[in-house]
Amino acid sequence: MGKTSDLMKRFTGIWTCCDGFSDVAITIKLRAGKFVISALDGYDGEKPEVYDITWSDTRLELGFAIHWSNGRFVKYRFIPSVAKDRLELTYSYTAQELWERA
Repeated sequence: MGKTSDLMKRFTGIWTCCDGFSDVAITIKLRAGKFVISALDGYDGEKPEVYDITWSDTRLELGFAIHWSNGRFVKYRFIPSVAKDRLELTYSYTAQELWERA
């Protein structure tokens, strides 16, 4: 097995938020050297659309986007953590607000 494959395997598994503030679980698998990603909202059982999966060997970075049924788009970026069995996650998302006339 090559170095890249070994590094990619570090990202595989079912990932959940350490602080308990999210009910989302992200499953990452490797098939034929490519990532396959799915997500599940444990609160309501929603399985959103996952797309634009990217991998960078040089930055050891896994990126992807998720579209939820409420219209929210979320871009995720996972990188290795110094702690075993953890990844660091950065995400950005669209938000919705209700405004009123002042």
